[in-house]
Amino acid sequence: MHESTATIKLTRSEIEWNIIALVWMEKSSDEFRRPQDAKMFKKLKEDFINIKEAMIEGESLAREKNKPYPKKEYINKITGEKSA
Repeated sequence: MHESTATIKLTRSEIEWNIIALVWMEKSSDEFRRPQDAKMFKKLKEDFINIKEAMIEGESLAREKNKPYPKKEYINKITGEKSA
């Protein structure tokens, strides 16, 4: 059977709050001896952490891409000259 998926938009802070909530839920599941629930919450937490890390990396790349060149490097890039 094909499982449906959904796309949701979350800010980075909303992702962080979800990670915190999932940590608490994972710990509570361990406390109440519900290992299957703990595994599920751990998997979700890891997925959110991976998404957050990918977001941070994407933001960093976008900033680097939009960073202006120093004037000399910019001119050298346009003219194809090498820096001395």
